[in-house]
Amino acid sequence: MHDLVLDLETEKSFDEVGGRNHLDLLGVTVVGVYDYGTNTYKAYEQSEFDELGRVLKNARQIIGFNIRYFDIPVLAPHIKVNVRTLPLHDLLEDIERTIGFRVSLDSLSKATLNAQKSGHGLDALTWWRAGEKNKVKAYCLQDVKLTRDLYEYGKKFREVMYISKESGMKVKVPVRWDAVRERGVSETIHAAHEDRVAVKLVLKKSPWVTGEPERITMDVRTLLDKAFKGYCHETRGERTIAFDECASAQLTEKSYQLHSDVQTGLFG
Repeated sequence: MHDLVLDLETEKSFDEVGGRNHLDLLGVTVVGVYDYGTNTYKAYEQSEFDELGRVLKNARQIIGFNIRYFDIPVLAPHIKVNVRTLPLHDLLEDIERTIGFRVSLDSLSKATLNAQKSGHGLDALTWWRAGEKNKVKAYCLQDVKLTRDLYEYGKKFREVMYISKESGMKVKVPVRWDAVRERGVSETIHAAHEDRVAVKLVLKKSPWVTGEPERITMDVRTLLDKAFKGYCHETRGERTIAFDECASAQLTEKSYQLHSDVQTGLFG
């Protein structure tokens, strides 16, 4: 399983789809990916999205800039992968958590790497509509490289920098990117359901409970908005557990089938 760095370009602008609440309508022209395993960059067009889905599903972590709230929701309607199972590492999310506000990739790249973007997302729209596909791919992959280089700098020096709009000076931001980001609880449970493998859970203790936290193994049968239902191996019965009740989750190699799987096997 390899680490990936991802960025994409859209078919439409926010103005064309009615604003930022309609990410699923933006469409995708190109998805740029850097693969740490092969040390290669590749720009995927729509005809290659099946291959892209397989690559994403096998990733150890997918690194990006605003990837959780932009790139992945935009891409979701176009790939045959449950995006909630993908192990995401959003660099902007980390930085915003530390300093309390968002900064651009361009500002970070200028201050940290002495490099900058070659254009704007709207430029990529114009190029694509003019048939200049290679120009769009090059632009997308340059953003992938900037993101990768920013991540590598942060891993090495445990800080990145941005340019303050108020003072025009460089400001340091401490980061901890030297450790691989573990797949989150929700992502693990969704992956267990998609792959039909049991998941080991450690449940959070209530303040009034003494002793060790409860440890169980579940076959996840139904996913809800804030909880999931399934068969508990320890109690040998059905249980419903909220995602935020789980302190940790780990996939096992114990497979199971849902009733729908059996029906598909008989009549599919």
